[in-house]
Amino acid sequence: MDENKFDSVKMSLLDQVRELFEEIEEGAARSNEEKYALLEDALEEAADIEELRVALEQWYNDHGSEVDLGYEVDEIWDAAVNG
Repeated sequence: MDENKFDSVKMSLLDQVRELFEEIEEGAARSNEEKYALLEDALEEAADIEELRVALEQWYNDHGSEVDLGYEVDEIWDAAVNG
């Protein structure tokens, strides 16, 4: 394989993988927006602080592993209450 063909194939591979990563990121962003909207809806239904906590815990139990926030539900709650 000549040098030009090699460089062309290498650049094409990098471009294709970059496009795949961008598609993955776009999909993740859409999914995260959907999860955020679900949390907003759950919190809107709460009438007091205890219900806010319950709504957060339920949402976290349902979706926390999908969004991988890097924090446990208690840490998120404590940061919001003490923030």
